[in-house]
Amino acid sequence: RLRATPPTHARERAEPMGQANCCQSPRSSASSPGKRRTRCVRTMEQDNRSLAELVKQQKSKCQDIMQELNKYGEKDGHWIWWICPTDMPGDADPFATYVTKDTAHGLFAENSAEQEWREVLEKMCDLLETKGKQVLPRIDHGRIHYFLKFWKDLPDTPEWMDDVLERLSGFDWPTR
Repeated sequence: RLRATPPTHARERAEPMGQANCCQSPRSSASSPGKRRTRCVRTMEQDNRSLAELVKQQKSKCQDIMQELNKYGEKDGHWIWWICPTDMPGDADPFATYVTKDTAHGLFAENSAEQEWREVLEKMCDLLETKGKQVLPRIDHGRIHYFLKFWKDLPDTPEWMDDVLERLSGFDWPTR
């Protein structure tokens, strides 16, 4: 079963690019008095590194993810962040990958893993439509909600992505 594990050798580690490394000082939030909130400010260089790492993970993991989905008929491993990327890194993503409105189209570029990514998303939809939402662990349902929210607002996506988004939208995905 596919498990995401961070590399063990220093030279293989992805350069940190998650929220902890790109945020300004905490400031109070009017919506939640007493709590500290950070505003993340990322650079285009960080965004491009994140996109490159995401493509790398999709290229190396999609085949194993498809095997998992075919074998078990449900998600069992830790990979949702690479298949349903948003503008926020997943809490457990060892590489803290994310996309932005400016970089997301890179997932459809010539050297991307677009075909493999598409196959996994379509297989996920097939399983969801056949077996229901239990094919994805409850903890991943919020990720799907935010994946839909991010990608539905993105113009000029391929028709296959629009179809996937429409299929996923047929379910009620809670924010958490």
